[in-house]
Amino acid sequence: MNPSRPHHFYKMHGAGNDFILIDNRAGAFMLSEHQLFRRFCQHHSGVGADGLMLISPGEAAHFRLDYYNADGFPADMCGNGARCAVFLAHQLKIAPAQCSFEINGRVYRARVLPGNRVRLQMQEAKVLMENDWLAFLAKPEFLSLVWVDTGVPHLVITLKDTPDNLNIIEYGRHLRHHWLFRPHGTNVNFIHPLEKKHLQVRVYERGVENETMACGTGAVACGIVAARQFGWSSPVTAHFRGGDLQVEFDKEFRKVHLNGEVFRVFDGEFDPLYFDFGAREMLL
Repeated sequence: MNPSRPHHFYKMHGAGNDFILIDNRAGAFMLSEHQLFRRFCQHHSGVGADGLMLISPGEAAHFRLDYYNADGFPADMCGNGARCAVFLAHQLKIAPAQCSFEINGRVYRARVLPGNRVRLQMQEAKVLMENDWLAFLAKPEFLSLVWVDTGVPHLVITLKDTPDNLNIIEYGRHLRHHWLFRPHGTNVNFIHPLEKKHLQVRVYERGVENETMACGTGAVACGIVAARQFGWSSPVTAHFRGGDLQVEFDKEFRKVHLNGEVFRVFDGEFDPLYFDFGAREMLL
């Protein structure tokens, strides 16, 4: 990274799940700059975001993505962040409206649709454990528990009532670090069915270590779990605090897509002084 000149960034969000995106095709940022990425995501001394995405040249696709949670460490996949990146790549003429990208060695396909929407092909959701295996985690307000892999792990808890009054931080933090989900932990989702094919969802994200306004891989996990549990057909709409996401799937839950709006909020530049060693130390 060259700290002597400003570096451009883009602030975007999907359903309130917000990200910093950087066009890194020139290789200005090294993938190991975890502390710097963490400070970019901090709300008081940085831009503020749930995560950061670097867009780089692709080998087997139009471009490559590297995703970092707000703690500065990489994650395997981020559905909403990827949708934002696809939208931005199309705007910057890096990729066509129908494109592919690679992340963590896997190629995904997506399409930019009218109305600021991006439809993203997701990997097949895999159920890791459910109900009987997780019974010792149950609480009186829980109906069921299912642990799912949608590119990253998600614990999906179906509630008897709305999650509005649930202490998401307390429950989420406890379950995210539970020994059962070691060594990497899990994201924790709390869902409640509304009308048919509609879910209220709140999510605690690992790496952010807090509740977020939405989560794309979490929406897929919740949509698939609800469809299996309630016999719903595609699509299922997940209503998050930050907005709505649609989960589309076939009867076998093998072909899964995430669909929703994305917004380019603003563009900016990091001041070169921000990269100065002394300034970095002060921001720790």
